[in-house]
Formats: sequence, C-alpha cells, structure tokens
Amino acid sequence: MSTHPDEKFYRSTLRTRMKAWRRTLSAEDHAAFSRKICDILEDHFHPPPSPFALYYPITKEPDIQPLMHEWYAAGVAVCLPRVVTACEPLEFYLWQPNVRLTMDEAGIYAPPADPAVRVTPKHIFIPCLGLDKTGYRLGYGGGYYDRTLPLLPDVKTIGVLYAGQLLDDIHPQAHDVPLDSWITEKGLVL
Repeated sequence: MSTHPDEKFYRSTLRTRMKAWRRTLSAEDHAAFSRKICDILEDHFHPPPSPFALYYPITKEPDIQPLMHEWYAAGVAVCLPRVVTACEPLEFYLWQPNVRLTMDEAGIYAPPADPAVRVTPKHIFIPCLGLDKTGYRLGYGGGYYDRTLPLLPDVKTIGVLYAGQLLDDIHPQAHDVPLDSWITEKGLVL
C-alpha cells in the first residue's frame, strides 16, 4: 500500500478528474456504453446467481437498470444497497419494480429498509469513479463499500465503469479492498 504523503489530496484530485471526465460524456455515448455493458453482463452471467446486487446510477454512472428489469422478469432476486445509518456498512434489500424507491442516508435511491426483504448478495456490481490495474476502486470517499466488503468475504465483486476511468494507480490505502473483476464498455476483466 502506498505511503504517499498527500494521499487525501491525491485521491481528491483523482475524484475531481474522474467526475469531470464523466460529465463530458455525451448522452449518446452514455446510453451506448451503458447498453454495451448490459449486453456483456447479460451474456456472461446467464443465468445470473441470485441474489445479485446492482446499484441505482447517479451522475452519469453506467446505467445498468435494464438488467434489473430483465433479470427480475427472469426470476432472479435483484437487490440494491442502502445506507441505513451514516458511516456504517451498506445493507442490501430486494428490489421489486412495483415498490417505490426512497432516498437513503447518502441521498441515493434504494428499496425501503424492510427487514423482511434484507438479503446477502452472491455478487455485487459496484459503480466506480476510477479503478486501477490491480482492482482497487476509487469511489466517492464515503467509505461505504470499504466498510461493507470485509463483512462479505465470499461475495464476488464486479466494478462497473467506463474504459476512460481506468487508472494506473489510485494509491490504495490499508482499508481499501480490491475488486474481483470489472467491466467497461470494452469488456469484462476477470
């Protein structure tokens, strides 16, 4: 792990750069890249393991919501993460198209925190602001996945991002957990 003296500044700069890069994506490229990612995932995970955790996209993250609908229709248990308590690990709740999503503590849409539909996923798709060649993820800095993943050692993790967000090095810190694989519009890396 890196001992870079200005880690906070370095990662903050990377976040700013990656957010700016994503904002430059045209609506057409965003839609085309998102569809390509969905197609690759649908081909690879057929049938997908259940339950499967996806995410609700924000700020031009790859939109994989079509998979939520397709897999749900195919009988796959699809779940989404929810921040129930600030600065605590994520919880996962089953998603159903007829149940209204609500804002969680981080301001992201998620299923209601109903204990009857809380699950532990077998695979988790994780949106990334950036990802380095060893699988270390650059997120938004809230640490939610970093707190959650050590509690789920048997769960497979798949980072979701655009090829333009692949980085040489994010300077991972001791609490960072590398992802098992990742996908961009150019393909899946296992």
